Amino acid sequence: MKAYPREDTDFRGVSGPVVGPSRSERFHAFERRYAAVSRVLDDLVAIPGTKQRVGLDPVIELIPWIGDLISAGVGFWLIAEAARFRIPSVVLVRMVLNTLVDLAVGAIPILGDLFDIVSRSNRKNLELFRRHATDAYASTTEHRVFLAGLVLVLVGIFWLIAVFLGWLLSIEIPAP
Repeated sequence: MKAYPREDTDFRGVSGPVVGPSRSERFHAFERRYAAVSRVLDDLVAIPGTKQRVGLDPVIELIPWIGDLISAGVGFWLIAEAARFRIPSVVLVRMVLNTLVDLAVGAIPILGDLFDIVSRSNRKNLELFRRHATDAYASTTEHRVFLAGLVLVLVGIFWLIAVFLGWLLSIEIPAP
C-alpha cells in the first residue's frame, strides 16, 4: 500500500510549518462549496410520491451540448481539486470515467435526460473525494478491480470486432 505524506512531513525536500490553511480546513472549505453546487445540480427538489430527488442538471441538459458541458465542467472541477489533494491516481481515473460516462450518455436526447436523473455522477465523485481526501490510507482495491474488469471488457470487444472483420473480409463473393 502506498503511503501519502501528511502536511507536517518533509515532502519534495521542503520542510517546516504549513503556511496557509491546513489540509483539513481546505478540504472542508472545498467540500462545502462543491456540496452546495452538487445539491443544486442533483438533489434540489423531491419528486412527489417517491424517494427520488432531482436537481437542475436534467433541466440544464435539455439545452443540447451546453448543459452537458456545464455538468462536465462541474465534474472536472472536483477532479482538479482531488488531484491537488493528491488522491490516488486510480481513484482519479474512476472519477474521470464517471464524468465522461455522464457526458457521453447525457448527450443522447431523452435517454441522457433520464440517465441524469438516476446517475448522479457529481454525488458519486464527491463521495470518492471525501473518502480519499480524509483518509490517505483508504483502500483503492475496488477501483483497481473495476478498472481491470473494464480493460478486459474493452479488450474482449476489440477482439470480437477484429474476428468479425476478419470473417467479413474472408467471405468470397462470386463474380457475376
